[in-house]
Amino acid sequence: MKRFFIFLTIIAFMSAGCKTHKDSIVNAMPAFNSEDVWQLATMQGKEVAFLEGQKKISIQINTEAGTFSGSSGCNRYFGSFKDLGDGKMLLADINGTKMACPEAFHKMENSYMQLLRRCDAYRLNEYSLDLMQGDKVLLSFDKVKQ
Repeated sequence: MKRFFIFLTIIAFMSAGCKTHKDSIVNAMPAFNSEDVWQLATMQGKEVAFLEGQKKISIQINTEAGTFSGSSGCNRYFGSFKDLGDGKMLLADINGTKMACPEAFHKMENSYMQLLRRCDAYRLNEYSLDLMQGDKVLLSFDKVKQ
């Protein structure tokens, strides 16, 4: 009888250990790949319709270098990125070029940049990236196939 209880105890510890390991793998957030380019799909839940001749708005995040950069539809922008853990982030030192473009391009660009500056969290999946303020999704991106 004593051997039976020892056997059950060993089995219980082994199954508990396996479950914990499996849960940590399943719940792990994917890591950013500095080669990935993300194209804007929605702003505040509304699908983005790019204008004829306008560059697609995009972002690229390099966690190793602590930077991000992209196209805002007319200009290039860049800044520093810090992953704070648990889907929280800090975007800082945001700067960009100042090229002359049609007013309609600048209007969309300004809206995008205002939302980007408010983002303090992210949700990353294999094919999509959401930039959020708290739990509210401000900008959604689709991964560009390369």
